[in-house]
Amino acid sequence: MEADDKIFGCDYSSTGQVSETGDILLVCGIDNAIQSIINQILTEKGFYPSIDTEYGSEIYESLGEDIEELNLDALKVYLTNALLENERVAGINRLDVLVTVTKTINVILEVLFVNGTEETMSFEII
Repeated sequence: MEADDKIFGCDYSSTGQVSETGDILLVCGIDNAIQSIINQILTEKGFYPSIDTEYGSEIYESLGEDIEELNLDALKVYLTNALLENERVAGINRLDVLVTVTKTINVILEVLFVNGTEETMSFEII
């Protein structure tokens, strides 16, 4: 087991990828941390009340309305809160929220992890 696997753990791939034998693939180390962050952000806070009422993020509080500066600012606050609640995250070096012409919201993050690794990730929100 590598050092990053001990820090960041292993979990099943949330993309549903399977091995040649039909087993769900494992994601370990920094890749697991990235997967965990994206899953936490895209899960509405309180969605799993029987497991953890605090898991998730509040980003959906700022969606569903017209995209305007105030909503984007609120979205950035919710993203920041979710990131800083994750014990694997030491800091946020970059957080960009971009709205496309089709009203898709693209998030670009550069995160500093507790092991000193910096990683950039991007994903879409509706």
